[in-house]
Parts: sequence; C-alpha cells; structure tokens
Amino acid sequence: MPKFTALDPAEVVIGRGRSSAEARRKVAEVLTTMDAGMIEVERDERPSTVRRWLQEAARERRVRVHTTWADPQQRVLLWKKLADRD
Repeated sequence: MPKFTALDPAEVVIGRGRSSAEARRKVAEVLTTMDAGMIEVERDERPSTVRRWLQEAARERRVRVHTTWADPQQRVLLWKKLADRD
C-alpha cells in the first residue's frame, strides 16, 4: 500500500513551474529586504523570463514594482517598489 502524506497546496508545484517557482521564491526574498535594485541577467536566461519572475514575485508579496531596462540588450533590469495609493 502506498504511503500518503497531506501537503499544503501552496507548497506543491507541478510540471515546468517548479524551476520558475524556485526562482520566484529567491526574488520574493529580495523584495522583502530591498526597496529598489538591479538584476543582471545571466547569458543562459531570457530577459522576459527574469522580468516575469520579478513581477510574479511582487504580485505574490502584494507589492507594486516598476521596472525598466538599463541597456538596449536587456541584460540589466532596474526595479523599485512603488508607494501604495491612498
């Protein structure tokens, strides 16, 4: 008989989203400690993917973030948290 273990659905990531979820988790940790920053995109990473990770992590943390590319090759992404509107 197989052994069954209950897990929190938020902790279970299935399929190709596993690596993306791990990357977003690292980005989310940075969002909690910094108000602005710079992300240098590695050669093997797609700029659009890195930007999406940042946006998804911000959404998960309920933080608004503004981004812009610092260079035409899209290798350096600048970001900063935006103040909430009252």
